[in-house]
Amino acid sequence: MRRERLKHSLRLLMMRSIRKRTRYMKENKILGAMGENCVWGPWLVPLYPKLIKLHNNVRVHKSVTISTHDVINGFLKDCKPDYDFGGEEKIGCVELMDNVYIGMNCVIMPDVRIGPNCIVTAGSVVTSDIPENSIASGNPAKVIGKFDMYLALRRMGKNQMVAFKNQELPDALAEEQWVKFEKKHEPAE
Repeated sequence: MRRERLKHSLRLLMMRSIRKRTRYMKENKILGAMGENCVWGPWLVPLYPKLIKLHNNVRVHKSVTISTHDVINGFLKDCKPDYDFGGEEKIGCVELMDNVYIGMNCVIMPDVRIGPNCIVTAGSVVTSDIPENSIASGNPAKVIGKFDMYLALRRMGKNQMVAFKNQELPDALAEEQWVKFEKKHEPAE
């Protein structure tokens, strides 16, 4: 199993395209499940990948770490040899339901389900379940807002998102954004 994981990780490391990495993960059935319209960004295959399920329309940023295990029991046994902490390692499943976005540098710990219609903001550490229709942030991640409210604000243009081919932003649009930014940050008179 270790050899297979290493082989798949080396293949992923050679793929610059996130879409190719996603297709490779799905075609080779590396995760426990991967639904439709998913994007898998990480360059490496996590330990025990069959314990990870992605439902439909899930986006996982390339710098996300999904952990299906922890090895703290080994440490605890060394600290308190007379105590029984079970095995050296504790494993657990991770499930990302429909319409989930995991931002960059997030860490998702074992035994976590992130409900449908959720966003986990950059840098968050998810140690427990995130309920449906939530935006979660922080370390540990806590619910800070509602997905449907965020969606409504985005539709109203309160927060602009840009998606251009090859990530090239037209100069005119860049200039327009800087004008808005400068106006927003002008000192009050």
